[in-house]
Amino acid sequence: MGTEIKKKKQTMMCVEKLKLNNVKNKKLKSQTVSKISGITLIALVVTIVVLLILAGITISLVFSENGIIAKAREAAEKTNQAVINEQEQMNEVGTIIDNMLNGIGESTPPKPEGPEMPEGWDGNKVNAVESADKVVVPVPKGYTASSVATENKVSEGFVIYENTNGEDKKEEVNDNNKDTARTTRNQFVWVPVANPSEMYGTDKDGKKWGKLYNFSANGITAKNWTEQDSVISITATSGGSSFREPDIIDADSSNSVTISQLETEFNNMIESVKKYGGFYIGRYETGNLSQEKASIIKNNSDIGNQTWYTMYNKAKGIAVNSNVTSSMIWGSQWDATLRWMYNSGNAEKKKYTYDSTDKGSYSGTSGNKIIATGANDAYSVNNIYDMAGNVNDWTVEVGSTVCRVIRGGYYRNNGTNSPASKRDDGYSPTNNFDFIGLRTTLYM
Repeated sequence: MGTEIKKKKQTMMCVEKLKLNNVKNKKLKSQTVSKISGITLIALVVTIVVLLILAGITISLVFSENGIIAKAREAAEKTNQAVINEQEQMNEVGTIIDNMLNGIGESTPPKPEGPEMPEGWDGNKVNAVESADKVVVPVPKGYTASSVATENKVSEGFVIYENTNGEDKKEEVNDNNKDTARTTRNQFVWVPVANPSEMYGTDKDGKKWGKLYNFSANGITAKNWTEQDSVISITATSGGSSFREPDIIDADSSNSVTISQLETEFNNMIESVKKYGGFYIGRYETGNLSQEKASIIKNNSDIGNQTWYTMYNKAKGIAVNSNVTSSMIWGSQWDATLRWMYNSGNAEKKKYTYDSTDKGSYSGTSGNKIIATGANDAYSVNNIYDMAGNVNDWTVEVGSTVCRVIRGGYYRNNGTNSPASKRDDGYSPTNNFDFIGLRTTLYM
């Protein structure tokens, strides 16, 4: 009995202990869960904060000015431009290949011909060409500089030939075709003028006058002018004539020549000389004067028997295009040409200006008759033929009030009394003479 009671008490004590243990375990579990829940919440908050930070960084990397999208857009643009550039290069290569296959191109782009255009020159009117003696010369468009060795130096007479089509397409003149070109194409020689003020002066009223000169073994002296403080005065000669230009004479009014017209033409010529450093002179005496259009070619005998007014107008029609002006030669241009020869340093050329013996067709050699232009190479100085002898040449220069001036002597004179510098004002421009012809000039 007692034993059973003890067992029962022990059993009850065990049950109570179990209950007590269960209660403690529940409390422990509850405390543990609470601790775990607190830690989990903090972690969650931290995670969310981290995610927000990462999101901000990501957004910045993607959408900012230097972000992924901007960089991607920039890369796309560069790629597109590279494609365009590559296509353009391929097109250029294709064009070069096509041209080579068709025989109209070169393997490399052509370089511009000639030297650099000097400042002030009009590239629409002239091409800059370097002579064989290293002088840059303005060659008018519509003309071609000679490639002949005796015609491509300024010091010896730089020659240009008119293009047959009048266009600015080079028509080369060389040793193979020079003989034909000389008899078929108009030709001019470049006259360099280092100091244009030697050609003209300005009077107290602002008018420009041509400066004319005498030539002798002793030097070059003023013919018709004095100058003081840069003001020119025209003087009368001992013979009573007053050589001058530009000016009119009595017969001009009835032949449609005015003082304003001549002054404009003279001023334009001077301005061109100042701009380009010279002018062109006809290589030969002007021919085909009895025909509608005059010419400046070799071996022409139609070089006289026209009035001054006819020749004055025919000279204007020789220019191949509007890039240039052709004109009857002015006295100042004639003298500028002779000064160039006189000051060349060559004794023979110097003497030619005041004693042209054996350098022109005169009475002792011509048989008292006209010879064809350029017929004798001995009568050429700096590639300009027959400035001495053969026929006199009308100029725009005036003598007295009734006559225009002729220059150079003719076939019945001699080279001592009538050299290249000879001037005469004894003939009326309304008359025509077989021994008076024309020398034409050209300027831009």
